[in-house]
Amino acid sequence: MLIVAALMSGLFLIAPKAQAHCDSLGGPVATAAGNSLQTGNVNLVLRYVPVTAEAEVQAAFAKSRAVRAKGGVAQELADRFFIETAVRLHRDGEGAPYTGLKTADMDFGPAIPAAERALESGATDALEELLVEEVRHAIQEKFHLVKASQMAAGKPETYEEVAAARARASAELEFVGFVEEIFLSTKASHIMPNKPD
Repeated sequence: MLIVAALMSGLFLIAPKAQAHCDSLGGPVATAAGNSLQTGNVNLVLRYVPVTAEAEVQAAFAKSRAVRAKGGVAQELADRFFIETAVRLHRDGEGAPYTGLKTADMDFGPAIPAAERALESGATDALEELLVEEVRHAIQEKFHLVKASQMAAGKPETYEEVAAARARASAELEFVGFVEEIFLSTKASHIMPNKPD
């Protein structure tokens, strides 16, 4: 199913990278960084950073482990420093800006939790159902706006009719562009290689 492929690709072109949940204290990078500190195993977080950032992560890990041994506020500051370092370097590896850590309870909508549940369960049925319904709704909504603008304006015969015709053309182009983004994201998932470290 084309729509599912577009959404499953993770390359949906209309989602800005700056809103990625990896900036969250409850996201996978911060969780892995915290687990690294708890277990003393830096390798748990290294999978989230590019190879070129490993030395910086390892240095921050060593410093954080030494400082956190003092307990109390020192431990809190050391943990925060290491988690921020890991998330910042992860974002840099994505080519995205680091804008600070977000709260763990930040609402990223239903798609990210559904994707995470699919990864945990090994089944994509619920995720596909959610995404197909969302895309279907968006297509229908945009299509109905186009149909309404088409009913309101034909080809302009007079200058007074140009504004309505312009609104119609804009709605039509927006609809076609939206559909094209979905389609192109499915193609990009088949031809784009994994980003090298």
